[in-house]
Amino acid sequence: MVSEESVETMFDAVNDTMASETNHSTGGERKLGRIIIPAAVDSIQQEAIVMLKKLEIIEDDIKADELCTRREYARWLVRANSQLERNPKHRIAPSVVLAGSTITAFDDVNVEDPDFGSIQSLAEAGIVRSKLLNEYFGLDDLRGQEDANFFPERFLSRQDLIKWKAKLEYESYDVLPGINEEIFRNNVGFMDMREISSEASEELFVDMLAGNKSILRKVFGQAKRFQPNKPSTKAQAAVALTSGRMKEAIHAELSRLEAENSLRKTVMDEIHTELLARGDIQSYWDKKMEEEKGRGLEVEGAYNAAVHDLEEEKIVQESTLSEFLKKKAAIDCQKQLLSSLEEEVNEMSERFAYERAKHLDEQHNLQGILSDLQVKHEGMLDVKSILEAEKEALRILRSWIEDEARKSQARAKVLEEVGRRWKW
Repeated sequence: MVSEESVETMFDAVNDTMASETNHSTGGERKLGRIIIPAAVDSIQQEAIVMLKKLEIIEDDIKADELCTRREYARWLVRANSQLERNPKHRIAPSVVLAGSTITAFDDVNVEDPDFGSIQSLAEAGIVRSKLLNEYFGLDDLRGQEDANFFPERFLSRQDLIKWKAKLEYESYDVLPGINEEIFRNNVGFMDMREISSEASEELFVDMLAGNKSILRKVFGQAKRFQPNKPSTKAQAAVALTSGRMKEAIHAELSRLEAENSLRKTVMDEIHTELLARGDIQSYWDKKMEEEKGRGLEVEGAYNAAVHDLEEEKIVQESTLSEFLKKKAAIDCQKQLLSSLEEEVNEMSERFAYERAKHLDEQHNLQGILSDLQVKHEGMLDVKSILEAEKEALRILRSWIEDEARKSQARAKVLEEVGRRWKW
């Protein structure tokens, strides 16, 4: 058994969180810290896990040093009890306790939950507090609201680990009046009894009074501190499941399975010996060998036929390949002709491009010359206009000069006439 001092160091990261919460906290789910030092698994815990795996109570892929959730423990507890418990006073039969259920025991575990049957069975049987129990007692206060959730993903506390198991372990007449006072008076070897929740069941205290035979001592050893809010490992849960009344039932079930396996092996050996003595096995194998030989001949015939078909197919493929090569040669020749034609076309295209470029250059030059001629023509038209204007001006000047000349001649004649008259 692992000592309490070594176990305490394993849960330093989660102890502070669990100590500040009760099992039915009204707050939301809080993720607990990670274990810094992994919990060691002793031989008793390992043996308990092996036995439960053989009986298919727990899954094969669980790790013993991991923390156990409330969901997992509820599933394993109900499975172990329903499969191994023979006393009807201590047995939970899910098919019976769930018959006629009309409401879910917890708001956070619905009917689609894979572990609904186990968790609902514990609530229906009164092992865990739930809405069903509060409805029966007419509780609608804060305590009743807290019991509305099961918190299946929360880690299982030590107090719940022992309390749930103890409720299935002890009968009602084992619980005596004033059991709490008896516990506190004897102190049963624990220094932190006052840390236990006030809602702890009497069965938990009865288990404490059992001393070294108690489930609590089987699981946690000779510890001086119970630490009820500390989370439990899966190995500790396995020890709790295999303790108490279940211990004898598990050993009986394992013995029965071993006896059945031994009997089955003995029967198989006897049958094998009898078959060998009668020669049935040899005749069976001889018959099988004959059948296999016949099948081998059939396979060989099919193989030869397949080889013949492949040879014929090979000839056909070779003929097809020859024709293909001929066609390929013809296509290569055509490709060569097309290549030569393409070269000629490319040369003609280059020549045409050169001629076209030359034509465009000449056209550009002609356009330049035409532009120059147009400019000169416009200049000549301007000169012609100027000359015509000058010609018109000269014509007008000539007409004016002729008029002046005629006027001068007329005046000269008048003056001559006047002079002649004066002479007279």
